[in-house]
Amino acid sequence: MPEETEKDILKNIRTLLEDTKGLILVVNQDKLDEMKKKLLKAGSIESQVYELCDGTNTAQAIATKIQKTSEYAGAVISNLRRKGLVRTVDRGGNRVYEQIF
Repeated sequence: MPEETEKDILKNIRTLLEDTKGLILVVNQDKLDEMKKKLLKAGSIESQVYELCDGTNTAQAIATKIQKTSEYAGAVISNLRRKGLVRTVDRGGNRVYEQIF
């Protein structure tokens, strides 16, 4: 039987962590939803930007969709990042934004 490589071990660890995160999210969904409501006012620009942070949109794409400048969208994304709600991900050479919860 071939020996596991470091890459295989890391993949297994990542899978385990993703499964654990999924379980924690399911168990605590009501608490997470309540916290998001406290951090994001319904109908606000911040809430709209948060919804657009789906892992496919760049800051420019978000800006276009909310009809604001890319600087404005970037500032809102920064606020969401500071609140721990979104993160930056590199996908196909583009910086896109995704929700953490």
